[in-house]
Formats: sequence, C-alpha cells, structure tokens
Amino acid sequence: MVPPAIHGACRGGTGRSDNALPAARLRPAAATRAFPDHHRFSIKEARTLLDEATRKGLLLLTTEKDMARIKADAALSDLALPAHVLPVTLRVQESEEFGKLVLGVCRRAGASP
Repeated sequence: MVPPAIHGACRGGTGRSDNALPAARLRPAAATRAFPDHHRFSIKEARTLLDEATRKGLLLLTTEKDMARIKADAALSDLALPAHVLPVTLRVQESEEFGKLVLGVCRRAGASP
C-alpha cells in the first residue's frame, strides 16, 4: 500500500486546491503545503517537510521543475532524496493562437523567434 502524500509539498504555483497535481487527486492528500512559483526552499523549510513526512509516514511529491531547483541546491539534498517526482505536461488546445501570442511577446521583447 502506498502511504498518503503531502502533495504540493514542493509544488510551485498558486497553491489552490484546483491547481493540485492530477496524480495526487487519486486519493486525498494527508497534508498539503503550498509555496509560490519559483520558490527557493530554505533548509528550515526542507527539514520541516521531511520531519512531517517521516513522523506521519507520508510521501513527498513534487514536480520535475521544482525537483530541478531543489537538486541545484546542495544544501537541500536531504529533501531531494525522498521526494517523488510527478511529470507535468502542458497541452495547448489553441496551438495556433498560442503560437501567435508567444511570437508577439518575443517581438515586443526585441527577441527574434
């Protein structure tokens, strides 16, 4: 049996429940911790997450993007080891409109696409 998860423990984004990781919706999370997008975890935050997960027998779940940020900081290696990574895929339904939007932003920024 898979232990319950602290889903969103390392997840960036808004922290809203409707923004929760889809795989974590399979079963209600035992605990959630929301942090702003691009959040840089402190050692204290990492220790708090690890301690809670250990004490309650929970899994830590994070996105690939946030795991890359965590692994880039050697001081957070204790957090990276037990965390489970959930891949996130962006699917754009209006791909032509999205492409135009991206090109417009690039042009306004002076970049050549």
